[in-house]
Amino acid sequence: MFLFRTAINKKIAGITRAGKDGVLFERQQEGREPQPLLLSYVEVMRLPISSSAISREQSIEQQVKHFTDNEKITALTRELATTRIALEFNNIAQVIFGSQVTLLVQLSSTHNGISKQQAVEIFEQAQATFPKLHKEKTFDDWIAYLYSNNLITYAENKIDITQFGTDFLKHLVDSRMAYNRYG
Repeated sequence: MFLFRTAINKKIAGITRAGKDGVLFERQQEGREPQPLLLSYVEVMRLPISSSAISREQSIEQQVKHFTDNEKITALTRELATTRIALEFNNIAQVIFGSQVTLLVQLSSTHNGISKQQAVEIFEQAQATFPKLHKEKTFDDWIAYLYSNNLITYAENKIDITQFGTDFLKHLVDSRMAYNRYG
């Protein structure tokens, strides 16, 4: 095998297409860069997927089988958007500190947000209550998570909740994850 390593590597480099039906070798034309292989829609849909996904696909197909094509596109677009938001909310919920949720709840009960100083006081209370967790953090570190996840707006010493932040709080309540959180 070691003796044929160079020849095998050249042969592998010459593969232009590989699939369950075999391997296709083509000689590269001089001066042309190899083109990336793009799979067709049908080929992509044949790629291996879990049986759970296949079962879910079949269930969705049953639900929309009597819809027109436009109704299917609209319904599936809505479902995709809703599912992605729920996934994003669940990911945020796994990491967010209780003190950050406290800030969001306070913001949701105001008409125009709160001052930066009021938010700093919430952060300092979290530092006092959870010193090991927050001793290395600054207010800017703490608030950046909320801002980068589009839960708040932060401009000119004024902090307010976004619609996404309000929807996130509702998600916590609806999914029963609005319990007393650490941090």
